[in-house]
Amino acid sequence: MLRRARSRLDLAVLGRIVQSALAAGAAWELALQIPGHGQPFFAPIAAVIALGAERGRRGRQAIDMMVGVTLGILIGAGLVAVVGAGAWQLVVATAVTLVFATGAGAPPIIRIQAAASAILVVALHRPGSNLAAQRLVDALIGGGIAILLARFLFPIDPLELVREEARQLRGRLAAALDELAAALADCDREHAEAALVLVDSLDERRLEDALTLAREIARTAPRRRPLRRRIDALAASWRDLDASVADAHAIASGALRLLAQPERPPPEAADAVRAAAAAVRAIEPEEARAAAEDARAAGQRLRDRDESLGAGVLAHGVVAVAEHARRAADARDEDRRIAEELRNQTAASRVWRPRR
Repeated sequence: MLRRARSRLDLAVLGRIVQSALAAGAAWELALQIPGHGQPFFAPIAAVIALGAERGRRGRQAIDMMVGVTLGILIGAGLVAVVGAGAWQLVVATAVTLVFATGAGAPPIIRIQAAASAILVVALHRPGSNLAAQRLVDALIGGGIAILLARFLFPIDPLELVREEARQLRGRLAAALDELAAALADCDREHAEAALVLVDSLDERRLEDALTLAREIARTAPRRRPLRRRIDALAASWRDLDASVADAHAIASGALRLLAQPERPPPEAADAVRAAAAAVRAIEPEEARAAAEDARAAGQRLRDRDESLGAGVLAHGVVAVAEHARRAADARDEDRRIAEELRNQTAASRVWRPRR
């Protein structure tokens, strides 16, 4: 249990926890400076809610929270002004808020915050009080501090965000291909079917979502805007990895066809799949190019040895994976070129001094 707890509390997680705690204290103190603001309990809550989003989404969640609070306050305050406060007014305020937010296609955080704000405005209404205005100010303070931390002071590295997803997908894909190679070497159809299940379980959409989020971070976080060119360069690499998942399905289909035949699959089939797994794992550009060439040659050897449909499908998938690995290596080289160019520009800007 302690090991699992330590694995969850790495430095990045602890850093975000510290940011949330400091944001809560700062929001409380800032809200207290407003004359007649009372107990601004929602300001620190708003900051923690906004900063509690997934990596890379904290700034967006802060904006969504403020939109939801504003919507709920407007609907709740408008209803109280027209028909007063009470039980049935609370039901109406909740229903109207949720219907409006849902019909507008708002994300869950906006719907929840809008409904909660409308409920509080109606349930805690007192004649002459300014509860609605206080809650709105608290949301703006807490959300504003969250945006300051998430997008200006401590924005997440968008490249690392996508690299983490790519590493996980690359590892799972290579492991599934290794299982297919072992099944071919052992002539074990059940093992191959289990490997196909591993291939089917690969969710390449997470990588595409991470790439979309990385582009949003680079666009909205001023400190990360110089990374936009690198994200565009590496997008080709990540898309090739994404496409390799589809090719893995072709490899698995070919393997099952080979194992369905009465004769034992040729050893070149297992060799080709192992070579494809090595090409997927390779990261360094030169290593990846060499592994891609080995996989291409292994696929060709399989074609020369076995002209059956299963061998042809498997070899085609292996060659396609090799081509994706080669293009990904080119994209990583381009990324390194851009990174070096940006470093040189930064160094030049630090050395240069305007003449008086």
